[in-house]
Amino acid sequence: MGKKIAVYITSDEKRVLGGDPLSLLIKNSEEQKQLILDLGRALRADTVQLKNGDYILITDEGKG
Repeated sequence: MGKKIAVYITSDEKRVLGGDPLSLLIKNSEEQKQLILDLGRALRADTVQLKNGDYILITDEGKG
């Protein structure tokens, strides 16, 4: 089983791209943190914060 980026979350509209994975633009940092927690639980995903401040939620293939 491999890994898959399920969601990319950013506060910078220049980094929002269409397609797969789902990209979400959320500028409010508190809203962003809550959504990351909620989606992480719902998808049973690992959360990684990138050096640029964006987040990716990673799932196992076949889950989420």
